[in-house]
Amino acid sequence: MRPIKDSPAKRHILSRLREGKVSGESLARELGMSRVGVWKYIRELNSLGYLIRAERGYRLLKEPDVPYPWELSVRSVYFPKTGSTMEEALKLAWRGVYDVFVLAGEQVSGRGRFGRTWVSPPGGLYLSVVTRGRDPLALREEMAEVVAGSLSELLEVEAVENGLFVGGKKIGGVLVEVLGEPERPKVVAGIGLNVRNPVPEGATSLSRELGENVSLVAVAKLVTKAIAGELHDRGEER
Repeated sequence: MRPIKDSPAKRHILSRLREGKVSGESLARELGMSRVGVWKYIRELNSLGYLIRAERGYRLLKEPDVPYPWELSVRSVYFPKTGSTMEEALKLAWRGVYDVFVLAGEQVSGRGRFGRTWVSPPGGLYLSVVTRGRDPLALREEMAEVVAGSLSELLEVEAVENGLFVGGKKIGGVLVEVLGEPERPKVVAGIGLNVRNPVPEGATSLSRELGENVSLVAVAKLVTKAIAGELHDRGEER
């Protein structure tokens, strides 16, 4: 399955529609394209779960709770379903593309520590990002702390080594792997976070802890923004 990539046109259309009804003519003029071109973007957004009606202009009636690239402030791609976001992130790295977040709605071969499987049903946040030239052990601890900190406005999450816990129950985890030459290694960090997905016995999720249906998009925004800031700050220090 091919990834869904960012789209400045979709960002603009959704931004305008969130302000209220807007005409196809106005969108076409602002985007520098034909009204047919605008309609094609509207049709694609509808196919992705948005509900946009044409009523003497376009009106946004419903939005999906999906962290598509244009919903985030970081460079990213999104797979509705994939084997592993870490594998997809490494494919980008081998092509020389770094610091791009790879997110998935579902993983069928999610990876945990020691070769364990990370169960990744729909409703959770699953993402990976590849960077270069970092101490993998330090990065693992940094990522766990950063993810925990990014969720502080929702609830208190404790980072213990590579795990994320709430009241002693696991709510997420961080996996770091290293590939490439020792002098300039490729370091991939994978994060799995239980948001509103079903969880195994002894684990928990954000929705379960907060007693409400937590927005996956809102959590993705918090987590990716925090990680991107940490990677940028560490890059400036090198």
